[in-house]
Amino acid sequence: SINGMLVQVLLDSGSSDNFLQPRIVHCLKLPIKPIPNFHVFKGLGANSTVKHIQFQN
Repeated sequence: SINGMLVQVLLDSGSSDNFLQPRIVHCLKLPIKPIPNFHVFKGLGANSTVKHIQFQN
């Protein structure tokens, strides 16, 4: 559980980073830190922009 809420996650051990949807971060009240935007390229060639990061405590 995170902050008392049961959460099921899938972590990719072959990935350089792991991500959560912003609504999950908001619901769990996880701290985020603004960073310069960067692009993540996904399996079929699509990409997404990452706008915030939360550091592991």
